[in-house]
Amino acid sequence: MKTYLTGIGLWLSGIMLATAQPTPTPMPLEKAIQLALQNNTGIKLADTRTQAAEARLQETQDRSLPSANASLSFSRYSLTGPFSLGKGEDGKPLFGIPAGAFSATMGGVTFSKEVFGGFAEKSAEKSAELLAKASQLDARRNRSELAYTVTDAYYNMVKLIRSVNVIEQNIRQFDEKEREANNLQKEGVVTANEVLKIQLQKNNLNLSRLQVEKALQTSLYNFNLLIGLPDKETITLDTSLTNPATVAEPLANFLDQAVQSRPEVQANALRVQSAQEQLRNTKSVMYPHLGVSTGYNYINPTARVIPEANSFVSAWNVGAGVTYNIGSLYNLKGKLHSAQTAIDQATLQGQQQNDQIRSEVVTSYNNYQLALEQQNVIRTAVGQAQENYRLTESRFRNGLVGSTDLLEANSFLIQAQLNVINATVDAQLAYQRLLKATGHNLN
Repeated sequence: MKTYLTGIGLWLSGIMLATAQPTPTPMPLEKAIQLALQNNTGIKLADTRTQAAEARLQETQDRSLPSANASLSFSRYSLTGPFSLGKGEDGKPLFGIPAGAFSATMGGVTFSKEVFGGFAEKSAEKSAELLAKASQLDARRNRSELAYTVTDAYYNMVKLIRSVNVIEQNIRQFDEKEREANNLQKEGVVTANEVLKIQLQKNNLNLSRLQVEKALQTSLYNFNLLIGLPDKETITLDTSLTNPATVAEPLANFLDQAVQSRPEVQANALRVQSAQEQLRNTKSVMYPHLGVSTGYNYINPTARVIPEANSFVSAWNVGAGVTYNIGSLYNLKGKLHSAQTAIDQATLQGQQQNDQIRSEVVTSYNNYQLALEQQNVIRTAVGQAQENYRLTESRFRNGLVGSTDLLEANSFLIQAQLNVINATVDAQLAYQRLLKATGHNLN
């Protein structure tokens, strides 16, 4: 195993020689997922949508607060005759303005609040709160999707690295086979054509290695973009492949977990409740509305900022009012129908979503079980391919078979070795898909 990992490290170093050869950054899968969640543009965009939903909730809460208004104005008036207000004990007016022009300052402060609005404020705030929570669950779903995308990309790169290692091992073996074939040709055991076939197979392996290396370089570049690293930064991956624990739980358990844990299900349930609150809000205009207000008014009919006593008017006021929209008796049918339709749509979307999730869980569960069963078959095939190659190579050295049989046996062995890598990676990905399907791949 140490020799195997050393070979992978040397190969990765060779790929990066054309660049500045920076020190590779160790990148376990968990760290890659964490970086993606922190840096991915799509996640940041989803977070802004969540923030927008929370801002709308705050706006709704702000609208439920009492309103306050203040005003101050200065005017110049011209009277056609004297003005007086009230009389004192001496018969003189308590407040008077002589004929002519004068200046006046007027100000006021008013506070008002709707005490009862047909439950409009409460339903609007509740609806916005539910939508904000649904948006948070949407963000959680996006994180789950991204975590699986990173996992899929990571394991597929591991598959490429391990495949290159298998191909390189076989190329080194073909170098030895070519030398042995040349010696056997000199001894007259094999023909020149047999040697040529071995050289041709080695060239094909070199071509395969080149293709896989280029695919790996592309994958590494895209992976850096996915997790938010500079595109020229080099990383090393954990190429050890271990099988996840065999799932012993029955399928019904996973179906129940998915319905309870998937953020999409929870978000849609909140949207149904929000649509119900919107219907309640629409109906609020059918109720009478009650409001209260209080205020202070100030009138100073002089040019002085601080008037003399009895030369200005000020008063407090407290009021209450009831309003009723008579039009609500006949012009709400369309709005009520739209609100009810929104509830029905959200409910049907939830049912459709549940069917899709259950189908996804069943598919993921069966694919994972299949991946585990395939591994057992493929491991048996590897042992058979190794034994077949050993026997064929021995017969080739003794001149009992030609290079065609040897190359065929080698092809079977290479394919079996690659199948082991593919099956192990596929089992890991199948397990991750099952976790994602049940809403647990971020737990």
